[in-house]
Amino acid sequence: MSGRGRGAYYKQKYGRGGARDGGSAGGHGGRGGSWSGGAKRTRTSDVLGTSSDLDAWLHAHDNRPYPAYHDIEGTWSFEKFAFTLDHAQADPYAAPSKARLKIPHAHAQFPLELYSTRTRRVALADYLLRTVYDACTSKRYDQRLSSGGWSGGKGGQIEVDEPGQQVLERTAVQIDDEGIEVRFLVGLPARGRSIMVCENVPSLAQHALFYSSCDAAHLKQHIFSIEDQDALRGMLSAHGLVGFLPNGAVLARASGASDLPMPSPPCVAFESPKELQVTLTLPNRGKIKGLGIAKKSLYVCLGGGFHGKSTFLSALAYGTYNHIPGDGREFVSVSPSAASIRSEDGRPVSQVDISPFISNLPDGSDTSHFSTSNASGSTSCAAALMEALELGSDLLIFDEDSTASNFLVRDATMKTLVPDEPITPLVARARDLVEQTGATIALVCGSSSAFLREADVVVQMERYKMRDVTRAAKELVAQQPAPGLPDPALFSVAAQAAWLRTVRLPSLEPRGKVSTRHRFLVQYGDETLDLHAVPQLVHASQTRAIETVLRQWAQPDGLLGRQGMSGAPVAHLRELVDTLERLVEEHGVDALQSAGRHDGFLARPRRVDLGAAVNRLRCAQIKRQ
Repeated sequence: MSGRGRGAYYKQKYGRGGARDGGSAGGHGGRGGSWSGGAKRTRTSDVLGTSSDLDAWLHAHDNRPYPAYHDIEGTWSFEKFAFTLDHAQADPYAAPSKARLKIPHAHAQFPLELYSTRTRRVALADYLLRTVYDACTSKRYDQRLSSGGWSGGKGGQIEVDEPGQQVLERTAVQIDDEGIEVRFLVGLPARGRSIMVCENVPSLAQHALFYSSCDAAHLKQHIFSIEDQDALRGMLSAHGLVGFLPNGAVLARASGASDLPMPSPPCVAFESPKELQVTLTLPNRGKIKGLGIAKKSLYVCLGGGFHGKSTFLSALAYGTYNHIPGDGREFVSVSPSAASIRSEDGRPVSQVDISPFISNLPDGSDTSHFSTSNASGSTSCAAALMEALELGSDLLIFDEDSTASNFLVRDATMKTLVPDEPITPLVARARDLVEQTGATIALVCGSSSAFLREADVVVQMERYKMRDVTRAAKELVAQQPAPGLPDPALFSVAAQAAWLRTVRLPSLEPRGKVSTRHRFLVQYGDETLDLHAVPQLVHASQTRAIETVLRQWAQPDGLLGRQGMSGAPVAHLRELVDTLERLVEEHGVDALQSAGRHDGFLARPRRVDLGAAVNRLRCAQIKRQ
């Protein structure tokens, strides 16, 4: 039973004259009812009935088996929106049912100027997700109801993708030319008097998804702040910068387990040294002053323990994302391709040229085509650095606390004692790397002065305040004998060779079920994909998007077809991530899904993080041509 006949059946059998929704079928606003993200079309003729029909059906099916709910999969017309049940759960212990609602712009009434550009659409969608999430939690719609005894309400919980401090492009809320679509999970009740779907969903929409219910000034502040942050990141390159930290920023977090800002006091707001300060002009906020980090430079931050070095570097790494107003890091901005490099004992490495850093291994291995299933701390750092260059990173971020010490430096005594060391440390290659690739190195170092001689800028964190100590550092190292440096490394050649690495796409097929455990861990068939050394992943929904992409890349059509690479059994890794980035930029993050799917728990991953995931997947067959 489907289409108009099925809807007429429900209306005749369970209809109540439209008392709840006034008999309106206006869920599609008379605009044809197409859905965003390449999903299947749902027209008015596909509507199964009104909210009253749905309410009557649910009441009539109390105490019925869960499979009966498959009968109501489809679209139902409420007074001001359409409710679609995409998939009904099979039993009380299964994952909640997948649903969405769509409100035409004619009903939502948000001014066109608030979603007139791509950036503003993402910002508005983020704001609406936060209002929906707050409404769910404040009204306890997110809690599964199980009280009231045998006849009490069961199920009924509504779950949306939980937002964080960063503003991500997500599938949870979609805004297109027709209206606003919200995707969520709902626990359908098996038995009980309260029919939560017909009560909570309309209440949720009314409190969170209509312009009349919003704080207009707060909404505009949110959208204009995101627009300014996007503009700031976009203007860095034209000003010769890869990074910017504004005066007044709150970099410290409330605790190691919280991403919320530290209260002030005791937090000390960031202030740029006058010598390093730049002024930029944003479209809404106007002039903003702060620290500018130049392209093609070696930038060293030093200081004593607990004085704020790592806090500064962490804020810099997360500057690839926009942040909500009030976070404190709103205008901390860096190049979108920035990559944090850290040690990762035991990771796999496939056909990476690490010869600028590691050569003459005792077993005679060719480090220009280096592979291992169990990398050491130093080899994992070298591989991560070269992989980041392969993916186009122009800002490489190092913290000595999380980097193998023998990869960073090697003193004169050790050179004498161990003359045949295969590792050439970063300090000996930093200037070559910067000059040949154009990348900037930002490094936190509190235990060695080795990098000061080659540094372009040296800053010191003291009691959470930054000062420029470049001149003093240069004067001190000038009094010391210059260390001998190895022959220059051909980073441009090594990086170019790395770009020739290809992935055999069928090898990405998982051998078993796939599930994202949390943002740094994916059960990918019979192996575990560990992403703890990819710290710029900020949300599990990004990780879910990554595993969605990896699974689809193993198929000859589908996503690869949308990327213009249909049927290719082998593809260059950089081409894979570049074409996917263009696809998402043009069609949104929904383009990552198979046609007809409406997963509301995906968020856009950065291209360098997606590439990092491929590089850490043990089943991936990667070769250099």
